[in-house]
Amino acid sequence: MAGNSDPLTPRAKIAVTAGKAVAAASRAAGRGSGSVIGGRVALKLDPDLLHRLAGHLDVTLVSATNGKTTTTRLIAEALKAAGPVVSNALGANMPAGITSALAGGAEARYGVIEVDEKYLVGVAQATDPKCIALLNLSRDQLDRAAETRMLAENWREGLAGSKAVIVANADDPLVVWAASSSPNVIWVAAGQMWKDDAWSCPSCGGVMQRPGDDWFCGECGF
Repeated sequence: MAGNSDPLTPRAKIAVTAGKAVAAASRAAGRGSGSVIGGRVALKLDPDLLHRLAGHLDVTLVSATNGKTTTTRLIAEALKAAGPVVSNALGANMPAGITSALAGGAEARYGVIEVDEKYLVGVAQATDPKCIALLNLSRDQLDRAAETRMLAENWREGLAGSKAVIVANADDPLVVWAASSSPNVIWVAAGQMWKDDAWSCPSCGGVMQRPGDDWFCGECGF
């Protein structure tokens, strides 16, 4: 079990209380769950709150462009057999929403967090996860291919040297390239429905060869 049993400072406790109050007011006003606005207020009062809230948890992060919500729910349900779990599987997956979710997990042992792919590196730095699941980096629109390449580069740089176990989809070239900077990777075959984001090699820019479900770069050997 990670961290201390009571990692919250007085400032953090005030931030949590204020965030919950704002979220409750938002719900009462019919403006949704209030998780995002509550998290924003809490983080404004204590910018390190996400780190503090994750301090007593064994954290698993799940990120992808598609399929992360279902995967997060499955992991959270499976871990309930081992102990109390806090998760944002039904809520917002950016830092404010994640903060709101973890604020309700004081008694939890495990945290299973769905993370928007753009925020993965920052959330990983804040929560010190035991495990990070990288499912895919693919879009269904060709004009977004450059965006997925930038995300892969961000993951690769941000996760380099991470102590977390990285569970990565070996069927997605962008995920493989991003995860290969980490020293502790478990490769799984999870398939790749959309392939048009990964016809150029993320390592050298050469043309990827895609015989069937396999892939490789004929120019650099990636």
